[in-house]
Amino acid sequence: MGTLRRLSLRLADNPNAAIVLFGAYFLLQIVLRELAPPALRIDEAQQVLFAQWLALGYDAQPPLYNWYQQAIFAVLGTSMFAIAFAKNFILFLIFAVFVKTAELVLENKRFVVVAAMALFVIPQVFWQAQRDLTHTAMLMLTFTALLYSSIRLIQRPTLNGYLLIGVVAGLGMLSKYNFALALPALLLAVWLHPQGRERILDRRFLLTILVSVIVFLPHLFWLIDNLRFASEVTLQRMAEDAPDSRFLQVARGLARFVSGSLIISAVPALLIWLAARREAKRPQTSQSVWFRFLLHYFIAITALMALVIMMATMTELRDRWLLPLLLPAPILAALYLERHLADTARFVSRFLPIPLIMMVLVPVALLASHPLMASLGRTSNSNYDWQSFHRYIVETEKLSPSVIITPNWPTGGNLRFLFQDVPVATNIYDDYDPSFTLSDEHPALMVWTGDDNDVPLLTEWIEGQMKVKLKAVQQSTLDIPMYYPVKGKTLRISYAIIRPADIEH
Repeated sequence: MGTLRRLSLRLADNPNAAIVLFGAYFLLQIVLRELAPPALRIDEAQQVLFAQWLALGYDAQPPLYNWYQQAIFAVLGTSMFAIAFAKNFILFLIFAVFVKTAELVLENKRFVVVAAMALFVIPQVFWQAQRDLTHTAMLMLTFTALLYSSIRLIQRPTLNGYLLIGVVAGLGMLSKYNFALALPALLLAVWLHPQGRERILDRRFLLTILVSVIVFLPHLFWLIDNLRFASEVTLQRMAEDAPDSRFLQVARGLARFVSGSLIISAVPALLIWLAARREAKRPQTSQSVWFRFLLHYFIAITALMALVIMMATMTELRDRWLLPLLLPAPILAALYLERHLADTARFVSRFLPIPLIMMVLVPVALLASHPLMASLGRTSNSNYDWQSFHRYIVETEKLSPSVIITPNWPTGGNLRFLFQDVPVATNIYDDYDPSFTLSDEHPALMVWTGDDNDVPLLTEWIEGQMKVKLKAVQQSTLDIPMYYPVKGKTLRISYAIIRPADIEH
């Protein structure tokens, strides 16, 4: 442990070394994703499916991450490496920008590294973000970039700074819609800063607004035309299990906000408290202007969330929705510690070893989670053996489909990942209408999972695309063991082959 503490002190004295460490960590995560089962997780499957077409909008999430993943696929090809690289590069940038943001407001370099490591130990960051959270990861990056550029502009107002904030704000709105909550909260924090009001009243701030609108405007047009499609799923999730009483709805929403915030902050807060509780305190000093800046931001976020909950009677708030909005919390904690702890070396040597140990344990846990869950009898999308189905269709059925139709994106994305030369459509997204022709050598293939009968939905899609009527469709079923076998459980895949002879004349 003595060696680890000495390493912690050396790392804490060099924030750039912390950035390099995070870079190495996320490179390791790319390697580990290659070693994990090749089935695509839910968010990964969606990215592969959406990469077939470019659009101003796709579903309930803004399209920035989809566009970004398409660009990565264009350069690296559609592969597991490209998927893992895209996610982990975003996560690395979050930490790199976060470190640079902390450097702008903290006088003691050691607390810059403390803030970054406090961010890392948030469970939704070190675990959940590695497994899913594509759009949330992009929102975390754009918000961190907005925080950095806002602080930098307050410290050094330049035309490029105003333009940069406009670009980042526009990209933030393209990353996830709850970015709209962060904007007024951060704007209020800037306004209350001693130099902030002067920056906002500067005529160049109009350029910030103009640029942000220009960046977001194309998707806004799509959103206006598809508002119901884009909001229906989110509104349903926000009202899950809502009580009948409006008072109880609001009370439940507020309780979810508080509990979600505590879930996010509990681990870093506990570790910081344990490391600092026995340390000598400095004489009482006034807090820095940046502490008050971030405190005003959190007060504004709390007020805005309470207002939204009361107006929209929001009853369900998931912690991953709140995570990007609470990102500055580790910097706020570091600003407080900087003014109150007398011996920073002792605190750092107590706190930093825990995140460093976690950087070793988390990759191991991620790699071991799949066989462990299988041994416990639990299944997941990431343990489905889609490759066996692919081999069966190609080698046993000897099919070369002209199109594949599925009822959802997890199935569609996994099939597209394996049949990369075949268009894969779903009956969910009407804006993707791939061209195809039926022949005996290249029939259409309908695929779905589970015991549901999705033939009518998929048949309707083919009939609508080809303007024909199909005869009765014969379906087949295939039970495939999981990638890591789960006792008594298989992946049931149903499929139907549509050839020219199946068309009524």
